[in-house]
Amino acid sequence: MTTGRRTIQSWRRALGGLQALLFLALPFLRIDGESALRFDVASLTLHVFGARLAMDEFFVLLPATVLVGLLFLAVTVAFGRAWCGWSCPQTVLGDLTRLVLPAPGKRRRPWRRAAGFALTALVAVLFGAATVWYFVPPQAFLQQLLAGALPPAAAWSWGVLALTLFLDLAFLRARFCATACPYAKLQGVLYDQGTLVVAYDARRAADCVDCGACVRCCPTGIDIRDGLQMECIACAECIDACRPIMLKLKRAPDLVGYFFGEPGRPRRLLRPAVVALGAGTLLALLATGAAAVAASRATLDLAVVPASDFTTRRGADGLTTAAYLVSLESRARGPVEVRLAVAAPGVEVTARPATVSLAAGEHRRVRLVVTARGPAGGYEATVSAEASGEGAAPITLRSPVRLVIPEAP
Repeated sequence: MTTGRRTIQSWRRALGGLQALLFLALPFLRIDGESALRFDVASLTLHVFGARLAMDEFFVLLPATVLVGLLFLAVTVAFGRAWCGWSCPQTVLGDLTRLVLPAPGKRRRPWRRAAGFALTALVAVLFGAATVWYFVPPQAFLQQLLAGALPPAAAWSWGVLALTLFLDLAFLRARFCATACPYAKLQGVLYDQGTLVVAYDARRAADCVDCGACVRCCPTGIDIRDGLQMECIACAECIDACRPIMLKLKRAPDLVGYFFGEPGRPRRLLRPAVVALGAGTLLALLATGAAAVAASRATLDLAVVPASDFTTRRGADGLTTAAYLVSLESRARGPVEVRLAVAAPGVEVTARPATVSLAAGEHRRVRLVVTARGPAGGYEATVSAEASGEGAAPITLRSPVRLVIPEAP
């Protein structure tokens, strides 16, 4: 995983930087006038890339949560602590604030530690605010902040988050991963003999010159030569520290490296645990999709057929009267008002009733009487139903119908 002069750390930190930018930028992305991802506390509505989930539609989140959980388990069994070393916010923000660590070597630089604390404070304040933006639109947050009118809930949330992040990044850092992280504790029972790990190849112990580089660079302070340890977050710092020394001694560089299980063991990606978790993940994905489809159904269903008990007729005044049966079903969470209309090219058309009121979940059939004036012939007309009301986003549905104007009597 090291190509030329590119170390694993350069790839890992580039990915972490992209993740940090995405986290900061996502609240500013707007779809249909709303944040791409935000939970609106006032209305208890989750906005997800154009979709809206009200509180009573949160059943979608149950299979989605199961899906994410199974996906984490499957990734852990197959690739170990890849999440911890490459994507965990604790690791990403820790890389952004590395300046807070004491300078390596004997030369002391007092300004470096002070600059590190200042950078850490800036990162904590910025990412604390970004977290609040997933609940308060960032545009409104910044406007209220500049006007000195930030709501107390948002201000306190920002302050607590920023302080917690600062204390974590300035003093705790990777020790949190080694001591308190529940995911780290869980992984001990998920590893099997083929899990991807960062390991020391004990078969080449004679190549080790005991320089200690792998120990000095480790953010959790372990010695990789002591074997697989719970504190290892698979950040690969030890790999990049050992590689140049091995190359300088003209020895194979992978004394410390990524291995699927113990060094020397045959690689097996399709193992029983991986297959089982993969199947569970697929089922959870299908369940999530089904729940999302159910939640995203239109709040109104419309079906129109000609009324079989009514014959279209044209009166002496030139007006043609026709009738249709309109089936309306409300899937809204409250009462809605449905406005009905009929349109046909080159024909003056009116319809009654013009409005229909529906209760939440109500299904009703309505006889729609249409009066039309125009030349004799057949027309491709459209019945439209526009619904709006409590607990329903405005929606307009259209159904094509055949309108026939007979010859004058």
